[in-house]
Amino acid sequence: MILLCAIVQSEDADLLISHLIAQGLRVTRINSAGGFLPSGNVTLLVGVEENRVEDVIRTIRTTCHSRTRFINAMSWGTETVMASLSVISAMEVQVGGATIFGLPVKRFLRLQGGAAPPAADEHHSSDVHPARPESARSAGTQGFEGGTQQMNLVIAIVHSDYVEAVTRALLAAGHRLTRINTAGGFLRRGNATLLIGVEAAQVDEVLNLIQAQCPLHTEPNPLDVGIPTYGATVFVLETTKFARV
Repeated sequence: MILLCAIVQSEDADLLISHLIAQGLRVTRINSAGGFLPSGNVTLLVGVEENRVEDVIRTIRTTCHSRTRFINAMSWGTETVMASLSVISAMEVQVGGATIFGLPVKRFLRLQGGAAPPAADEHHSSDVHPARPESARSAGTQGFEGGTQQMNLVIAIVHSDYVEAVTRALLAAGHRLTRINTAGGFLRRGNATLLIGVEAAQVDEVLNLIQAQCPLHTEPNPLDVGIPTYGATVFVLETTKFARV
């Protein structure tokens, strides 16, 4: 399992999401911005099996196009600058396409909520660099908070109806988190993505807290609403560095 993080231009986002959903994939959308251009972009999170990664990248490549934009290369001060100078200083740049990051997933879960067990709990090898010795892999957190304890990043995409309760439960248990308001699917149904840094030994505690705060989901929902039949979708990633500074 790979978590693909694709940063695309806003103009391409809706069409790309519809293509990905047509392939049976679930997509989380984060409206974002990048660089010095005022036009926004969109960051998409897509969990995909490793044997489908190239197909997804091919879909992104054929959907997302480069575009020409003109920006003012002059720095604006308090003095008045003639309009003609602004035209002269215009600079042509290429924007668009896509930037894609592939993150190996250690565990993948869909939490239905209530007392039900997870609908899927896929465990994947944590040794994403098999050529590296164990001492080199554990050295990633040497000298950082947590000592040599392996840290994980839990990315939990939670239904908007339950995110407040989940957040309160995690904070009450002493876990720090970052909340990003996001949307799922083509219809942009509201949800929130929580980023939680936690020691590997505490991952199950975090998962149980999330599960307990989501009411049981049994109703069938179409794929394009974001997280059908689940209160939360969770990716657990292994980190190489962790620090609070």
